[in-house]
Amino acid sequence: MVITIVPSAAFAETVMDKDVFAPGAQFDSVPLDEAQQEDQDLAEIWTYSIIIVAGVIIARIVLQVVKKRMSRST
Repeated sequence: MVITIVPSAAFAETVMDKDVFAPGAQFDSVPLDEAQQEDQDLAEIWTYSIIIVAGVIIARIVLQVVKKRMSRST
């Protein structure tokens, strides 16, 4: 069995809406001070943790339903 990878599929072309090499392109947004950056990081951590906990709860409920159906079918 031979597996070939086409370079055009492996390295897809990225479309950028701005020229990354233009002067000032990286600094379009206003820089945050240290306290604002910490608040933003903390908000992101809370958001990700809530998403993870919700995913674990949903996975547990699905697993319980599947277990019940499997036990009923046998």
